[in-house]
Amino acid sequence: MIKIDEINLKILRALQANAKLTNLALSKLVGLSPSPCLDRVRKLEKEAVVKRYRAVLDIEKICPHVRVFAEVTLTGKTAADYKRFADAAKTIPEVVAAYRISGPYDYMLCLVCRDVQHYHSLSEDMIHGNLGITKFIGHVALAQTKAFKGYPV
Repeated sequence: MIKIDEINLKILRALQANAKLTNLALSKLVGLSPSPCLDRVRKLEKEAVVKRYRAVLDIEKICPHVRVFAEVTLTGKTAADYKRFADAAKTIPEVVAAYRISGPYDYMLCLVCRDVQHYHSLSEDMIHGNLGITKFIGHVALAQTKAFKGYPV
């Protein structure tokens, strides 16, 4: 188990902001020499504190789309029902995020579709598929007011 001290937090903040930093640049930002900095990064990766590195794309510049947040209620409430739905959601490319939540709904999904017709078709397929959905309420996002920039560590 790795200890998350202030230096590791500095490393994590810097990597969240720019995962393409060289080890030399990162070491200067966090106040370590390059070798101990690289050791810490490797330990953070080995312990899966840093799970992966990825590029963040600007979908607005790539293609027309509609983003929909959907509240989903399942008919059944067993562990098998939740697992079946979660496993199915993982296979649907348009589902870009899914959370099992508390409250009146079982899941909150974020969908990205080409247009409203694509969303309608996808939601119909999900509702009438073998996913155990009893209620599906979608909310079309009109504008994004804050994008995910990393966790507050």
